[in-house]
Amino acid sequence: MQNENTPEISVLMVTYNAGDFIKEAVQSILNQSFQNFELLIYNDGSTDNTKEIIDNITDDRIRFIHNEVNKGLYYARNACFQAARGKYIAILDSDDIAMADRLKIQYEFMEKNVAVALCGSNAKIINSGGDVISDKLNKRPLKENILKAELFFRNIFVNSSTIFRRDVVNNLGGYHNMAPVEDYDLFVRIANLHAIYVFNEPYVYYRRHDDNISKRQQSIGDLHLKEIKKLQLSLLGVDESRYGDVFDAILRCEYHQFEVSDYLELLVTLKKKNREQKKFPQQYFERRLFGIWYDFILARKGKKYAAPFLRHKELFDFKVVSWKQLRKIIKLSVKDLLR
Repeated sequence: MQNENTPEISVLMVTYNAGDFIKEAVQSILNQSFQNFELLIYNDGSTDNTKEIIDNITDDRIRFIHNEVNKGLYYARNACFQAARGKYIAILDSDDIAMADRLKIQYEFMEKNVAVALCGSNAKIINSGGDVISDKLNKRPLKENILKAELFFRNIFVNSSTIFRRDVVNNLGGYHNMAPVEDYDLFVRIANLHAIYVFNEPYVYYRRHDDNISKRQQSIGDLHLKEIKKLQLSLLGVDESRYGDVFDAILRCEYHQFEVSDYLELLVTLKKKNREQKKFPQQYFERRLFGIWYDFILARKGKKYAAPFLRHKELFDFKVVSWKQLRKIIKLSVKDLLR
């Protein structure tokens, strides 16, 4: 039960040396059409002028937590989450910008759709100067019934666009020590137990610049991504110790790391396990599996030797092959016959 003085939404903003962008990020929240929120800003030991900028912004809805020593993104996210009081948690990174109706739209959606635990949106991409360089981060629209299946293969959420139920994440133990991909890990764990949703419309501006945290921590992020992929396999009932590295390699398009038979065995196993578990929509999931196989074979075998592999009975099915793929397979098969 929410106290009348308790905000409906806690907006969490973790920052480290974001002096160039944080004022605009904060102002985008303060200017929201939805007003019943608190803005928690966690300054994780910044050495620039971030603290001075926040100190000069006067608004009762801001709660500023200053840490003299940098403790890292995982610690900062959890500390910020534990301090939150709202029914919902919304995220905005300190270099991004929220559009004016973002909180209103997402709050109303979550109130009407009580089964949904996590909601995100598309984003416009801006550069360090704030110029829009792309109208949509996700170019292809995401349909509601395939969201979890798509999340199995890639992170479909823009972190700065997400809002989730605080009690759900609290029950899941908050963020895990997986920075800088701690958000993806959390989304996977939420989606395993609850409904999720993504608006195809952009409600935030995502800033792309050379000092993004994800760029600065790429190597450790890659290691944690492998762990996330292993988690996803285990949730589908697949032996992650056997297939984890292969799954990671094929999603990264590292086509020569293992034998062809290893990649084939993985994809066939995923197909069989999903049919048993009925976790993802069968036709869409198998279409994605065949698409991975199609790209892999053309890259690994080349057009001259690809046809027999592309027609492999365990993965090929007219229901999951696109017309473009089918035309290519027919063309390559005819060439084989004429040799």
